Amino acid sequence: MKMEDKKSQLAVKAMVVMVVGRLEGSKSYEGKRYTQVMTPAADAYSRPQLVEIRSKGRLGEKGDEISCHCVLGGFQRKAYETKDKQTGEIVKVVPVEHTLDLCEE
Repeated sequence: MKMEDKKSQLAVKAMVVMVVGRLEGSKSYEGKRYTQVMTPAADAYSRPQLVEIRSKGRLGEKGDEISCHCVLGGFQRKAYETKDKQTGEIVKVVPVEHTLDLCEE
């Protein structure tokens, strides 16, 4: 089934986002495909964003333009302490990693 056909079948659901952009590259790891997608810049003065989509198979070839729905997820990384440059206070930072999984239903 083409991605465009799947797009029209998806109802609006919580944590589902549409990603539009150009394929920059991909790699396989432990049976999953990780594809980097460069999104268009919002305007002439901002930078494009780079996101990575996890899927079961290839989304296309490098340079292809795509539009697909993904489930947004995330998890906490290991916490660390750092010193606030303005106040000198030691603060605990808990980084959050975001994930995008292709809607493949």
